[in-house]
Amino acid sequence: MKKLLIALTLILICSHTANAQLGGLKINKKHLDAATKTAKALTLTDEQIATYCQEYIDWMDAHNPVCKTTDSDPGMKAVADRLEKIKATMPSDVKLDIQAYYVVDQNAFACANGSIRVFAGLMELMTDDEILGIIGHEVGHIVNKDSKEAFKKALLTSALKDAVGSTGDVAAALTDSQLGELGEALAGAQFSQKAEYAADDYGYEFLKKSGKDPMGMVTALRVIQKLSDDAGVDKSKAKQLFSTHPESGKRADKLEAKYKKEYK
Repeated sequence: MKKLLIALTLILICSHTANAQLGGLKINKKHLDAATKTAKALTLTDEQIATYCQEYIDWMDAHNPVCKTTDSDPGMKAVADRLEKIKATMPSDVKLDIQAYYVVDQNAFACANGSIRVFAGLMELMTDDEILGIIGHEVGHIVNKDSKEAFKKALLTSALKDAVGSTGDVAAALTDSQLGELGEALAGAQFSQKAEYAADDYGYEFLKKSGKDPMGMVTALRVIQKLSDDAGVDKSKAKQLFSTHPESGKRADKLEAKYKKEYK
């Protein structure tokens, strides 16, 4: 598998020279704070956000190996086949664009337009039910509009603020450089604790609706916590899932307590 060239939130890192690692980008907080103040005067319509999201996910897919069931590469085909098997268990009313990147990074992300990308490196560490729980967590961020707000903020706090603010009601076509600036802004994005707990609950209920044991969401969070713990010792593992999302262990504890009450 390749390393992720560009990765998006829950963590998103971009590089014009390739081989960026999750967690490896240094964000200039002063610059982002200043941009945030400037962005307050700007607005975006839902239609503009949808256009930018689609442009971004198209760009991501063009720069990373997307696994297909028709791939000649056996590794990529195996990942795609497994993901299709997992998706087949989801509730029938879920109509989202869910695909896998054949990269070693251990992550997953959702875009506000309903696109979800799961990384092969993460799939190697989790069971099918755990991956389904993570997908449910990402669906929760989309349904709760967390992904939309994060994307909007990233658009308005990156260098795109100039392009976005000057286009009126029409979404401007973004250059590679501007998409890279967007990636840098998204790399520093974090959801609130409330949003994370809500997404965890959504993933938990998503597993139940899929006919699976919701404990899969709990154990998925345990895997994330272990990755975070390991990264504290070995910085080369700093590309762990949700590295900007602390307290995975506490979140798992809360869900496990809920599980014990329901299944005692």
